[in-house]
Amino acid sequence: MLLYHLRQTKTDNADGRFVALYNILLDRIEAACPRPNSRRGDKDVEDFRVAEIRDKTIERVTELMFEDRRGYVEQLDAYEVFFDRAVRSVRIDKFRQVSGRENATESVVHHDDSEDIREEVEEALERYKKSGLTKEEDFDYRFRIRRAIDALPEEERKVIDLMLAAIPIETNKDGEPSMTQLLGCVEKTVRNRRDRAFEKIRRALKLEDNDDQ
Repeated sequence: MLLYHLRQTKTDNADGRFVALYNILLDRIEAACPRPNSRRGDKDVEDFRVAEIRDKTIERVTELMFEDRRGYVEQLDAYEVFFDRAVRSVRIDKFRQVSGRENATESVVHHDDSEDIREEVEEALERYKKSGLTKEEDFDYRFRIRRAIDALPEEERKVIDLMLAAIPIETNKDGEPSMTQLLGCVEKTVRNRRDRAFEKIRRALKLEDNDDQ
């Protein structure tokens, strides 16, 4: 409805009303994007990937609104009816662009939010995943998991990232790396870090669920 009224301002040339409605819609676009800021210990940390995805999403939707003000943009019709869903679609598109660029340029192994979470991680978190999720909602769920992983203390985050890379805790195979070898600690330490990480991820997801209610 807000977007409908925003588009109507071009017929009466009401620039002041356009700006007021535009600022409200800008807040809605930003609210529909994941928050780039998280807490690590006693520090506030910004995830630059998430911030870039948010900025690109805002930039794209804003571009459509200003193009429509100069003429007519058919693509903006969907935003009048399903604004949040349309913004989410742009956000997912920008996420894929950012992830694709990083995958193409980084020399280290990189796991983006659209990848399948490995079985052991998935099973540990399954009870917090609602049933009957749409493709977009499932994407959001996995995005939240990745954010929760990124917020872990470094030692615990490394264990989860190695799990996602399918690195075993220990191995008898010659030449195959293991977590104990890469992290320089015994099996029990790795498992303790893993269990603490699982608990923090579960807690983070539960807190986010409570915030959404």
